[in-house]
Amino acid sequence: MMPQIFNDEHFRKAIQTTVSLIVFCCIASQIMMQLGGGERDDPLDLSDQVPEEMQENGGLVFEEGYPPFVSSAGVLMPEKLIFNIGLFSGGIMMILLTFEIFHRTKLQKTTRKISNISALLTGVIVGYSMIQIVAYPFTTEVMLHIFWAMNIFWFAQIWMGALTVARGKLDADIHWRGWKINTIRWALFTVAVVSFQAMTALTVMNMIVESAIFEWTLIFSAFAMMLTMIPTLE
Repeated sequence: MMPQIFNDEHFRKAIQTTVSLIVFCCIASQIMMQLGGGERDDPLDLSDQVPEEMQENGGLVFEEGYPPFVSSAGVLMPEKLIFNIGLFSGGIMMILLTFEIFHRTKLQKTTRKISNISALLTGVIVGYSMIQIVAYPFTTEVMLHIFWAMNIFWFAQIWMGALTVARGKLDADIHWRGWKINTIRWALFTVAVVSFQAMTALTVMNMIVESAIFEWTLIFSAFAMMLTMIPTLE
């Protein structure tokens, strides 16, 4: 087993700081975008950036301006600065925290060993995708933006499931406010999976606001999953 990156106290602070930073930057930048006005509220037609099949089915048009997805705030200043700081810094920390969790999760039976390695790989992909998405605003690089966003969504779900399995036995006796931490993790994983499916279906039905709500719940469930490591340090 490789040496740990953080001691227990630094690991706790790193998790709290990372989650707080990302949540604050996402919410603050979204509020700034919603209240910013101007071209943010103008109809947006991105049909020229999507494949021909999509163009033939109506293209990609947002009649009411920028959609309330998390990453929509990464287009115009000043909210773009807040968003970029949160996602870029958060992506780096996600990678570091993922390595730390991997080192702290003992390699047990084959299934849990594979799950631990899967959690490491998918966590790194999520972190790297967070770093990359800030470079591709949806208004100018919509397909690359969608690619990196889907990487975050898909691999975050796998990371959550793999982490839950990998640490199942290790954290079997850990509780938070009377709830088993493994039960909380499975609940968060379920929320993420349901949110992703709902988000996808609602997007297809062109119910953008409703779809965005489920994107936010998916993101917050992933942040909460990282916080479940804190009770294991107490």
